[in-house]
Amino acid sequence: MKGKMVYTARDTGERFSEKELSQCQKEKVLLKIYPEEVRQEILGFGGAFTDTAAMALLHMNKEIQKKALDAYFDPETGLSYNMGRVPIGCCDFSTVEYSHAEAPEDEELSSFSIEQDRRGIIPLIKGAEGVMEKSCEKGELLLYALPWSPPGWMKTNGQMSWGGRLCPEYYETMAAYLIKFIKAYEEEGILLWGIAPQNEPIEIQRWASCEYSGEEERIFLKDYLVPALEKAGYQDKKILCWECNKDFIRERAEEILSDRELAQKIFGVAFHWYSGDYFEELERTHQKFPQVQLIATECCVVMPKDLLEWSVGEQYAHDMIGDFNNWTCAWMDWNLFLDRNSGPQIAGNPCAAPIILDEEKQEMILMSSYYYIGHFSRYVKRGAKNIRIEADKEAAQKGLECCAFLNPDGELAVVMMNVSDENMEGCIQAGEGTFHVKLDAHSIATVLVSST
Repeated sequence: MKGKMVYTARDTGERFSEKELSQCQKEKVLLKIYPEEVRQEILGFGGAFTDTAAMALLHMNKEIQKKALDAYFDPETGLSYNMGRVPIGCCDFSTVEYSHAEAPEDEELSSFSIEQDRRGIIPLIKGAEGVMEKSCEKGELLLYALPWSPPGWMKTNGQMSWGGRLCPEYYETMAAYLIKFIKAYEEEGILLWGIAPQNEPIEIQRWASCEYSGEEERIFLKDYLVPALEKAGYQDKKILCWECNKDFIRERAEEILSDRELAQKIFGVAFHWYSGDYFEELERTHQKFPQVQLIATECCVVMPKDLLEWSVGEQYAHDMIGDFNNWTCAWMDWNLFLDRNSGPQIAGNPCAAPIILDEEKQEMILMSSYYYIGHFSRYVKRGAKNIRIEADKEAAQKGLECCAFLNPDGELAVVMMNVSDENMEGCIQAGEGTFHVKLDAHSIATVLVSST
C-alpha cells in the first residue's frame, strides 16, 4: 500500500503541501482505521449562494471573480465544492429586503418574480456550474432552496422580519410559492435538488424570519408541500426539515418523523452549529431515525480582527470531524463570499466567510477556514463512506481529532488535526498499511492511502 499526506500548518507556512509517507517501525500508534466498518455515504460539501455573496463577487474585477470561483468549485485546484444552499427571497445576507411575490393578498401569485436573483444569485450559480463543467472531473452541483420568511402579507405580523407565523389560510399559497420558485429556476436552466420549508423556525430575528412549531411544520409538509410537489411532478426533490441548531434536532425530528407516512417522504434533517457541538444529539437522532440523512447546512464565525486568525480553521474542522463521526452525510458553510465589512448586506450581521473579497484593493483573502475545509472537501469524494476509527486516548486528550473515509475508488482519506501546542508523532494503521506521521502544533493533515 502507498500513502501520502497533504499538510497545512500554522507555523511552517505549509498549505496543502504534499509529503510521501514512510512505513512505521515500532512507534506509538496514534490512530487505527477500520476500512471494513463502513457507515454513512457522503454527498458532498458546499456553501450558500446568497445575494450578498453574489454582490460581493460582482464588485471585483473579472480576474478575481474567476479566481474566487475556481477556489471553491474547481475539483482539481479548488475546494471541489459540489453542493449549495439557495435562499428563497431575502435573508440577513441580502442587499435589499424582498420576496418573490410582493403584491399584498396575491393568492394567485400573479406578481411572482425572481428578478432580484437574476442580478446576482443566478449568475453566481451559473459561474460555479461553469467552473465544474470545464473540469475533467465533472460532477453535479446539488442545490437546495429554502425561505427565511414567506412574503410579509402571508404572515401573522404582516412583515418578513421579526418572526411571526405563516397564517393557516396561506399554507396552500406558500406551498405554491415554493413550487413557482423551483419552476422559475428551472426556466433559467438551474435544476434544484431539494427544498426545505423554513430556515431556523424557532428564531425571531430582526431580519427575515418565521416561526413554525413542530406540529405546524409537520402539517405544512404533509398536507401542503408534499402534495404540491407531487402534483407538480417534483416528487424527486429531496425534502429537508428543521434547518436549525443541533441542540433541539432530535426533538424536532421526533415531532415530524414520528408520522410514519410523512417520514417516508423526508430525505433529511438539516442542522446548524450555533448552539455548540451537541454531537451526541446527532447520534441519538440517527439511532431513532436511521433511514433519514443528517446534513450540516450552515456555520460561520464572527469576523475576526485578524483575517488570518488560525483558530477559525480549527473551529471549523472540529465541527466537521464531530459531525462526520456522528452520521452526517453532507456539510455546507454559510456565505461563499463576503467583503471586509461582512457585506454588502441589510442586517449588519458581522459574519466572516472562508474567502474575503477586498473591493478597495481588489484582492482575495483566504482565511484559515478555507484550508481546513479543503482538507475534507478536496479529498473526500461524493459516494465515499465514513469508516470507524480508534484514536489513541492520550493523543486525543492532548488535542488529536480525526475522522476517516473510504472513497469510491478504494482510496482511504484520513483527516487528522492537532489543536495542541505540542508536536505529535507516531503511526497510523490503515487497513494493511502502517504509516509514520508527524503533526506540528496547530496543523491538519489528510492522509491518502491506496493499494497501488
